[in-house]
Amino acid sequence: MNASVERFEPDKVVVGGHVRWKGDQYMVIALKGSLITLLSASSPVPVDVLYTLVVGAPDFAVLDGTGQPVEPARVRSLSEVLESATPPQRKEALKWHRHMKELDTGLRPGLRAHRPGYDPETTTLADRYKIKSAELAAADVQISASTLEDMRLQWKRAFENPMVLLPRKGGKARGGRTDPRVIALMHEVVRRLANESVGDIKRAYEDLLDLVHERYAKELKDPDEYRRLLPAQSTFYKRMKETGLTEVLLSTTRQRSRRASKPPAPYNPSFALRPGQVVQIDTSPLKIKTVGDDGAVISAELTSAIDVASRSNAAIMIVPALTGDGRPGKRIGGRATKAFDLVLLLAQCFAPLTTRPGWDPLMAAAVSALPFEKLRAADPRFTEATAARPVIHPRTIIIDQGSPYLSDHFKAVCDQLHINIEYARKGHPTDKPIEERFFRTLGSSFSQYVKGWTGRSHDKRGRGIERQQLYTINQLQEMAEQWVALDYQQTPHKGLRSPFTPGLVLSPNEMYAHMVAGAGYRPVPLTRDDIRRMLVPAWVTVTDKGVQIENRTYQNKDRKLQLLEGLDSGIVHCNGRWEARYDSYHPEFAWLWDHRPPGTWIPLEFVHRHLLTNPWTQYLWEDITAALTEEGRKVDEVAVTMAIRERRRRTRKGPTRAQLAEPVVPFQGAPLPALADPQEDTYANITVDLDTITAYPSLPVPGRPRPTTAEIASAAPDADKHPHLPAQRPDRLFGDEKSAAP
Repeated sequence: MNASVERFEPDKVVVGGHVRWKGDQYMVIALKGSLITLLSASSPVPVDVLYTLVVGAPDFAVLDGTGQPVEPARVRSLSEVLESATPPQRKEALKWHRHMKELDTGLRPGLRAHRPGYDPETTTLADRYKIKSAELAAADVQISASTLEDMRLQWKRAFENPMVLLPRKGGKARGGRTDPRVIALMHEVVRRLANESVGDIKRAYEDLLDLVHERYAKELKDPDEYRRLLPAQSTFYKRMKETGLTEVLLSTTRQRSRRASKPPAPYNPSFALRPGQVVQIDTSPLKIKTVGDDGAVISAELTSAIDVASRSNAAIMIVPALTGDGRPGKRIGGRATKAFDLVLLLAQCFAPLTTRPGWDPLMAAAVSALPFEKLRAADPRFTEATAARPVIHPRTIIIDQGSPYLSDHFKAVCDQLHINIEYARKGHPTDKPIEERFFRTLGSSFSQYVKGWTGRSHDKRGRGIERQQLYTINQLQEMAEQWVALDYQQTPHKGLRSPFTPGLVLSPNEMYAHMVAGAGYRPVPLTRDDIRRMLVPAWVTVTDKGVQIENRTYQNKDRKLQLLEGLDSGIVHCNGRWEARYDSYHPEFAWLWDHRPPGTWIPLEFVHRHLLTNPWTQYLWEDITAALTEEGRKVDEVAVTMAIRERRRRTRKGPTRAQLAEPVVPFQGAPLPALADPQEDTYANITVDLDTITAYPSLPVPGRPRPTTAEIASAAPDADKHPHLPAQRPDRLFGDEKSAAP
């Protein structure tokens, strides 16, 4: 089938389509970066217009073949589509989604380059169907090219919903070949044996049988499933040889351990030609001592996102790092980078950085090498208060295999923002060389100049660091952002050179300006619905008292929860509970998602919020709960609330005298945009003529009486008693400068 005539997304602006703009009909000729070229039926001269200006027009619409406006279709994200699927269905749907995506675009999710035989520039859909059919046949999945074409068309008509590709209940089961689930378990067995001494293949077969009985105990009661899931020993040997697992199992321990630590292939050097194409993200100790929420000296971690193409810092995040009490696996009170911190880091990549009072004027984007006027024309969020750090939307991120990066929450947010994930290998920092170099630059240009610097190693640490006047996490975050805008983004980098000026070393901002001129810039502001879906998920049951989230009761002021009391949500894999979202750094509010049409967010409020006048976080709540449990006290939300209130009273400390009278504000992460309701500008339609402004007349306040000679003499210091004080002129004792002789 010809891909050029397929219109599965009729509301999408494509080359060759027709749109309505400013009361006239146009044909889309080209899309070039941030510009769109339109040709009107009444004029032979094409026009180049900003894409955001066209689609933001009040009368804009995509037209069909008859010239009628096309209703925009709401395409659900992949996480929403798989919301009601069981774990086996979700796994199977994701597998077919990757195959269909590669057939449709030629690029498999998670990869940056086309695999051989899938490049759309050199192959057709028919060619890709045949190659995919042969590839699946090698994995014992027999599907013809025509069947793959039908599956892809069905997938596209369902707006890329992979659930339509799953076999329906009661369908004919496949048999006679090794089940794909057995192949997956064979790979898992080989990974488990990676760090053990080399044995024969028979041991792997016995481990496979044990794993099958452990995972599929219920399925084995069915005779058909029993034959599929328990292969004969000869079949097992054959499949091990065909998949190459026999060779892996008999290799050296070092080779097997290295192979087991590898994430899914491929491993390509980071290479990008436009901003955001590839972004490296990593977390490292900051090596600066800081003041925690309770006034104690703690360590900190820094996570940053570096754009490979321009070497720009797209986002930066500093969080506390605490070990906690107890043995590993059961420690209480620990704190480090969480999945929600990484979500806040991604949110920074979609919004300009705003300067704050006291920042140097040279940190502004308007006076930097960034194309400020062009960016402001394309994105109204760029103002005179925008810092000199570009807005870079990641398309592919390279991350390590730490637990926050592997969390379902982080993966769901990446899927929501259409970000591909590529994992680096364990113990291979060379997979993220640009990020590692950034940490070295951070230490030499920023960290060592901050009070509390601990040095690069323990034997080089100074004495008495914990007794110094240290900064808080919030202050370090702001200082790091200032360093990025003033120093890092505007300092030439030896690895940045333009092909047009190869002898000139560029700064990250200059390199970004060169690249954005060719790649273009389109703003992607996060809506209020996007922000709420990025918050921490919680599955709750609605009762007459409200909902419970982390031992806290939430209720709606308008009593909207009454309509959901005792109702089943219909979501199978969550036992009928409802989806709620909350911010770990601002847990006083939460939102419950009513997925029933038309789909609404119900705002919730902590019922004891009025007892906490100072800011608090989810982590402070957990610390207080753990402390009350150790003391043997009753742990309920009222007791925890009062304990938090008491602790906040004891945290009036800070690094300066001016901060001693203020409470130590806990670290609450980077703020998320679009959550607050928009405020009306009362001065929007008021114009002021500066030439008509005159000085306000002075008030008739009587002047201070001039002192007499006797009063001056009594106020002057005694020269005999204080010979070290210089003689003061009487006319300067009361600050009368006008009466002083020159």
